[in-house]
Amino acid sequence: MRSRFAVGKICCFLSAVEFTTLSETSDLGFEPRYLAVMATNEVIEAFLAEPRNAIVIGLRRDGTPQATPNWFNWDGQHFFVSTTRKRAKYPIFKRDPRVSLLIDDAEGRRYVAVAGTVEVRENLQPLLPVFGRIRAKHGVSVPADPEFLAALQADDRVLLVITPNEPMETWRTNGFT
Repeated sequence: MRSRFAVGKICCFLSAVEFTTLSETSDLGFEPRYLAVMATNEVIEAFLAEPRNAIVIGLRRDGTPQATPNWFNWDGQHFFVSTTRKRAKYPIFKRDPRVSLLIDDAEGRRYVAVAGTVEVRENLQPLLPVFGRIRAKHGVSVPADPEFLAALQADDRVLLVITPNEPMETWRTNGFT
């Protein structure tokens, strides 16, 4: 019974990380077939710095998930996502700040999954540099501040500031070696 409990605990822990084969018998009382390989923070940071989408997932009033791909920027502490007041994400996160993010690389079968909370920021002027970093990361030019601010206001933009619930080393990852 003890071995079964240990196996269950290890399987639950290992389900969120990449595996590599293990050839030696361990002292767990059974022969494990896989050993977890955790992505380092540096590898995750490099992955997040690449231009890619984050699937932003919130909960509708009825509890069903609402998921959309979005450009993002990561500053080492927060994810930043631009959206508008007209999009579903705005009322969802004004009502319920819980969020899940999935940043993937379909070709390389890599991903990072993060749970967190959202703060909706609506005062655009002090956030211009953040909006600019999101655009620049994805190869889009950033106009001068007055023009940029006017465009963001015309689009009725807001900024989602997402704070992960857990430290990076506990995030779910796959495909990193």
